[in-house]
Amino acid sequence: MTMETNELQDMREQMALLKDTLRKEQIVNDRLMREAMRSKVSSIHRRAWISAACALYVCTFGVWAFRQCGFSWWLTGGTVLIMIYSMIETYRIHRRMATSRLLTEDLRTVALAAKRLKQDYIDWLWKGIALGIAMALGFAVEIIFGNTIFSESSLTARIILASAMLVSCGIGFIIGYRMHLRVLKLCDDIIRQVEE
Repeated sequence: MTMETNELQDMREQMALLKDTLRKEQIVNDRLMREAMRSKVSSIHRRAWISAACALYVCTFGVWAFRQCGFSWWLTGGTVLIMIYSMIETYRIHRRMATSRLLTEDLRTVALAAKRLKQDYIDWLWKGIALGIAMALGFAVEIIFGNTIFSESSLTARIILASAMLVSCGIGFIIGYRMHLRVLKLCDDIIRQVEE
């Protein structure tokens, strides 16, 4: 009977040791997962900062350059409003995914925030495309028909210049779209990590 009691006591101790080991391993795994997610969220936010810096550049240097080239106040003001709106939307979209929350929030909450960020990015893409097309066409129309520094050039030269500007906008769109796809992939990685 004493031997059975000793064996039972040993089994209990081994079970307690196993539970303690599993608990510590789970804590380590949770910490590693949160660090990996923090890295991904930081990468997402870095892209937002790059976008905001570009918009701020257009709002400052762009206004001066547009006016020097003779573009209308309407087009210049519209461009600034679009850039300010873009910065506000970027801030609104990203504020829910604060990096500091990753250490305190439940992982399901983090996954839900990543899903929401992904959906906001998808929704913002269509607004951004519409605003970008409107802005690019406004510049093209003013280059060709407006009273800018280009109005002394021949119509053919203005059309070529407007076309070159539209091609540049297309290249900018491709760069922006690649950034957009990267953010969506990072969001998917965060969601997948939590669900596994």
